[in-house]
Amino acid sequence: GMTIDEKWLTNPNKMAHDIALKRPGKVTKRALQASVKEPEYALRDVEIRDGIWQIMDQIEKLTENYFAGVCPQASLGQLPPELFAQFTPESAKIIGCVASGGPGGVQDWHDLFLYEPQRRALAAAIIGNVLIEQVFYHIFFGGSQTHIDTMMDLQIKHRNEDAFDRTIHYATYITSILNPPSTKSPTLPPNFANHTNHITAVLITHLAPIATLINPNFNPKSLIPALHPIVAQAGLLSLSMRLDSRTAYHFDPMFKGDTFDGKRMECINSEAMAQRNPHTPDNELGLTAAEKRRRAGLSAHEKRRSKGDVALTQICIMNGLTAFRLGGWETPVSTSQDPVFEEQKYARRGVRSRMLVRGVVYCRWGRARRFRDGKADDDEKSHGVGWKGGFKEFGDAEGVVDWVGLERE
Repeated sequence: GMTIDEKWLTNPNKMAHDIALKRPGKVTKRALQASVKEPEYALRDVEIRDGIWQIMDQIEKLTENYFAGVCPQASLGQLPPELFAQFTPESAKIIGCVASGGPGGVQDWHDLFLYEPQRRALAAAIIGNVLIEQVFYHIFFGGSQTHIDTMMDLQIKHRNEDAFDRTIHYATYITSILNPPSTKSPTLPPNFANHTNHITAVLITHLAPIATLINPNFNPKSLIPALHPIVAQAGLLSLSMRLDSRTAYHFDPMFKGDTFDGKRMECINSEAMAQRNPHTPDNELGLTAAEKRRRAGLSAHEKRRSKGDVALTQICIMNGLTAFRLGGWETPVSTSQDPVFEEQKYARRGVRSRMLVRGVVYCRWGRARRFRDGKADDDEKSHGVGWKGGFKEFGDAEGVVDWVGLERE
């Protein structure tokens, strides 16, 4: 038969399920830790990682249900200004921050909405951005105004202390609210439901204009059953991370127009990128008939030029997540309440980090934007057939509100 380690490697879900059946209740946690022979934080890392993955899966299903399909305006190649005018300044700002067009001018922005893969990625990026900025970055999601004020006071009071020490102060206070000694189990903060409803409504405002592209009779309220569980789960995950007194979590930012880095990023359109890879020969096995026709239509000059193209991030969907912890290696019996180090002298020496989740991006092949003296310095020669007037911002598309100008007023 297989060893315990082999069972964990081949079928971890069954192993965990079997242990839970044999040791129900609070004993399960200790039994799991004893079986895998890892410190408690290793199990927490898996929980946080899987929680993020579950949220991403739900977002993917949502975009498939509400943003997939053929856009009627695709045959025209353009969207009417009236559609872009539906976006609020906040919506336009988010779109301009998470996505980039390309060297094809304003047309590239139209294409992001007209074609399904880009449209779904854009919708997912809007959700991801709001969850990061307004849920995961929130100092106490669902907390009352008094709770928020107290957290801000703690930030000011301990601003000169080490980040790991500040994390302990924050976690101690939040624990006193959600899991005081007088209660048997943790409770939700008083404004959790209201906060979740508010973020859900904000997301509907951002997403509704895009959904109407597929269904002109789209009812914004129909998004609630799909969006609300995503926001609620993100809120619970945010609180779980805030309650961890020994871990500093950092969402690694993704930047549009950046060179793709497989160590830090996951590309959701990797199959399409592999098809259009300019560095593979035209007789590469696995190329589709459509891709062969596209390549056959390229000039010899364009093929030579494209050899200098690289994979670039076009839409940033979700940031990566890294956990940082103070001190050296911990033993398998170590817990968050009673950490045990292999060598006690390293309890506060050094910092350990673990990447829990890679950032999620949508990519394109091309050349990055160039600037000189703070101004755009791109030329048609570098970008080839994709050049249709150069790079434009989302605000340059007719109908989009001038959110930059409004913020400067």
